[in-house]
Amino acid sequence: MSIPLSKYVDINSFIGAPIFVSGRRFIGRIFTTNQFVPTGGFIEFTNLTDVGTYFGTVSEEYLRALYYFSFISKLGTRPQMISFARWTNEDVPAMIFGSQITQTLTQIKTITNGVFSLTIGSTTANIGPINFSTATSFSDVATEIQTAINAVVNPNFSTATVMYNNQNTSFNFVSGVSGVAQISVTTGSGGTDISDIIGWGIQAIFSNGDVAETITDTLNNSANQSNNFGSFIFTEQSNLTLDEITEAAAWEYSNNVVYMYCVPVSTITDAANYYNALQNYGGVAVTYNAVDGEFPEMLPMCIMASTDFTRANSVQNYMFYQSTLTPSVSDNTTSSLLDSYRINYYGSTQTAGNQISFYQRGILFGPNTSPLDMNVYANEMWFKDAAAAVILQLLLSKGRVSANRNGRGQILSVLQSVIDQALLNGTISIDKPLTQIQQLFITDIINDPNAWYQVNGIGYWVDCQISQYVNPDNNQTEFQATYLLVYSKDDAIRRVEGTHALI
Repeated sequence: MSIPLSKYVDINSFIGAPIFVSGRRFIGRIFTTNQFVPTGGFIEFTNLTDVGTYFGTVSEEYLRALYYFSFISKLGTRPQMISFARWTNEDVPAMIFGSQITQTLTQIKTITNGVFSLTIGSTTANIGPINFSTATSFSDVATEIQTAINAVVNPNFSTATVMYNNQNTSFNFVSGVSGVAQISVTTGSGGTDISDIIGWGIQAIFSNGDVAETITDTLNNSANQSNNFGSFIFTEQSNLTLDEITEAAAWEYSNNVVYMYCVPVSTITDAANYYNALQNYGGVAVTYNAVDGEFPEMLPMCIMASTDFTRANSVQNYMFYQSTLTPSVSDNTTSSLLDSYRINYYGSTQTAGNQISFYQRGILFGPNTSPLDMNVYANEMWFKDAAAAVILQLLLSKGRVSANRNGRGQILSVLQSVIDQALLNGTISIDKPLTQIQQLFITDIINDPNAWYQVNGIGYWVDCQISQYVNPDNNQTEFQATYLLVYSKDDAIRRVEGTHALI
């Protein structure tokens, strides 16, 4: 025996700054009324096959995912994930979409005392025992389950239906009453538990009963659950009115360069109506879609989802993008009309007798204070998110960030890492000509007549100040760091004009 060394020297080991705050993935989110997406929820897929298995290969969801996952950018990148979220546009009952059953009918027929516990809203009932011995088909099995559920004296149970889905080899359940009601299945008592056998275990899809949601509530709830998307769209089957589209645009604009809302317009005659309703909402990308079964309005979504901001020179111009789309505009009159309304389109031109088609013009609705170029808008979405992530990581990792010059230096240091990445990927433009108005604006906002030289020469100017403020929630005086970043956005060339002087 000996006296432990820790009596004299006690060393504790740990990993410093272990916290990592990840940035958002700018994937596409598609809002749908399809009942396979649980109410108030969303689901994500990383490949087309899984989307087809889930929704079926003739569904609009699959066809949109087919276009999305087939996209390859000019840099060889492609979207890695897609998400679908539910818009509950009417009151709906609670539902169960069972997982694929694995037992044969012969095996299920051996069960003569099947039970499970079903909860709908505030009512929980032990269902069964159920005797499957006389069933001659899976439809008979569904009938036996439904009969046992209907025996419960409660409208959600007594008028519920159970159906066998032959395509998915699963049992689906619909409660008898529409409205708010949570649903779940657990192990039953007094017999053989069959919750997993009939596919109503943890692999099943449980969709709670709910009342119709507004567009604003749908978007708020979805973003609160997960803001891990960059652009969003509603399916054609959702049948949004222009008022509902405007409501979605207002929600998107209120978030201030966080999401891009992609909207199709199907007729030229609607162009003016869409422009008048949406022109003041920044971040709204309206695309003319005149071809059934094609989704040109998703092209901006695909470009954004395929952009890898960690790579050098990875930011992209959304115009001049070619895709597997049928051109909807091939004459100058229509082109000029849509351009005047800021409506994008997949159009064709020709040279040497060859038709060349590409996306035009890659612009957004919104006031002049909002980024109007899709590429600039998408770049700022990434820039804001990346800056917020590194600042939060600093606050979580450090024992404190002092309200003094040391804290100011730490914030500027982590911001510099994002600025360097923005210089690498092309978000910040160097040596871009600045107009006199831009020079004066930089002078006013920074209060330095020479600051614009720095913005022009290296692409940015940044500073951080520590100040006190009164927290409006508790009226306490607290400290805050306020940083100002002025940078030269990466504008893209949309037209080339030349002069040939022959001597």
